[in-house]
Amino acid sequence: MALPTPALPTVTSLPLPDPEAYPGEPREYATALMQRKEEIEKAMDELRNVLASHGTNTSTPLVDPEGYPRGDIDIYAIRHARSALAHLVTDLRTVNDLLPNALALAFQANPAASSSSSEPAPSTKVNGVNGHGPSVVRGGAADDMPEAWPERAIARVNSVALNSPAAEADLRAEDLIHSFSGVTSTHPGGLQAIGALVQQSEGTTLTILVLRGTERIRLRLTPRTGWGGRGSLGCHIVPA
Repeated sequence: MALPTPALPTVTSLPLPDPEAYPGEPREYATALMQRKEEIEKAMDELRNVLASHGTNTSTPLVDPEGYPRGDIDIYAIRHARSALAHLVTDLRTVNDLLPNALALAFQANPAASSSSSEPAPSTKVNGVNGHGPSVVRGGAADDMPEAWPERAIARVNSVALNSPAAEADLRAEDLIHSFSGVTSTHPGGLQAIGALVQQSEGTTLTILVLRGTERIRLRLTPRTGWGGRGSLGCHIVPA
């Protein structure tokens, strides 16, 4: 006896963002790609749940040992889910192929992310931003500081490992991150967007805006593996 057919996800393929829809806005295009990646992965999880509800996966035989269609499963639902999943796997592969170049173009469009240093850079104090206390620039000219500061923090630094890329950038526990290379609290991806960005940014210098006490600081952070610890940052961040 076949199991009741669960509701199938209506999404079998997700159109990818068109770069021509973001003229002169490479950061927005990269953000749209990261958001679409999350949507595709969510839809794939839903389809895998459909298969699991029938006790099957993408390779489970749909016929019995004699070659007849199995009567204990909903073959139509399983085939539909498998087909949709195959389309989404292709979509995800395409997004993953497009993301590195899109992120590279986004960083090129951001003058604040054009240099790299393995040690904390000299600090320059400038006037407060948005009427707040003094701001500190590490690794660049004072005029690199943004005129407008993101209102809310997106993350808080919970811990920083010794000798890690985060420690070399002078990121510290309890720092509040207001912008992680353009990803802010208004970004739809949240911390997942930061994670996706870091995965695609090995060896690329990112600009981080943090609040340390009442001091606003801009840091340069370069993700890299092989530093002797876990991950490419060496820090643990949590939602602010």
